[in-house]
Amino acid sequence: MAKAKRATAKRVIKRNTATFLEFPCHTFLQGDKTLVFFSADPKVMWQVLSINRKVEDKNEGYQRALSQSRVGAISRFIDSGNYLPQSLLISLDNSEVVEKEGQKVIKIPNSPDSGWVIDGQHRFAGAKNAKKNILLPFIAFIGLDLIDQIQLFISINKEAKGVPSSLYLDLLRVLPNQYKSVAEISKERASDIGTELKKDEDSPFYARIVVTTAPKQGEISLTNFVRKVTPLIQPGKGILNAFTQVEQRAIINNYFIGIRNVFNKEYKRTDSIFFQTLGFGGLLNALPSFFSYTLKEYSGFTAADITKVFKKIDYFDFSTWHSKGTGNSAEIEAGNDLVMELTSVTEKENIQIGSIRV
Repeated sequence: MAKAKRATAKRVIKRNTATFLEFPCHTFLQGDKTLVFFSADPKVMWQVLSINRKVEDKNEGYQRALSQSRVGAISRFIDSGNYLPQSLLISLDNSEVVEKEGQKVIKIPNSPDSGWVIDGQHRFAGAKNAKKNILLPFIAFIGLDLIDQIQLFISINKEAKGVPSSLYLDLLRVLPNQYKSVAEISKERASDIGTELKKDEDSPFYARIVVTTAPKQGEISLTNFVRKVTPLIQPGKGILNAFTQVEQRAIINNYFIGIRNVFNKEYKRTDSIFFQTLGFGGLLNALPSFFSYTLKEYSGFTAADITKVFKKIDYFDFSTWHSKGTGNSAEIEAGNDLVMELTSVTEKENIQIGSIRV
């Protein structure tokens, strides 16, 4: 494999000053279009392909601007020895496929703007900038007009589906930690906590966290659980980051046991706000303040400890949260309401609770 790569690189370098770049290729039909498949050095192809397909007035194009952070991340991914097997979709102008020495060869004019990247621009730029040399697979239309290019771009980006969040969280478990970011490791831990809680028959979360189906009334998705728990446990940042995973799970579980003990009427509702996106988000936003206060007041965070704290505000009307709306700002408002209520009844104790920071 290494010899083949070196041979290809030498051949391309020799032709860099030639009229055409030539690459062995295969052709195939899709509908009435002939597509060409070949591999090439992205550093060489960068000289003849453009990222943004300009329209006639040269002021507009159909591609999105490159995200330099994404480009950098891909470059680092490649330099770490990882693979990038996905093909780039391009359109070539004034190129042709010819027979040469018994095989098909695509001839591309060795000049700027000989073609356009329809899909895969970030992978292209990241591979070009990487220190490590790799070959990229290209699939090319030849002579595709601008309207067809734009239609393809819109279709690909409109219809493309991201990996389902629940599947993504499951797949994270398979990867060794060396391939994960700190944020991904935190998400994996949060996912593990949620998975354990939904199996615990004594937990308020028992059978309430769903993974593969849309949550019904009284349920929350694992994705939503992970979204709110991850910031609490993230190393160096989250208020629970210094605790073990078992302790983190117990803290979150005890928090909701306290809620269940004191606000049982709302807890038992079929459409309990505690297990809706807004209610769960508001409660998790408030958890750091309740955790700090309970720990200081009772030197612990058992279910009994947090129950005592919630009893101080047992008149709090959670039913008002049902009309707060949705979104991050509504979650912040709900959480701050709860923290302010606790603050109001503990001011005489000279304990500073503080507001939620996001």
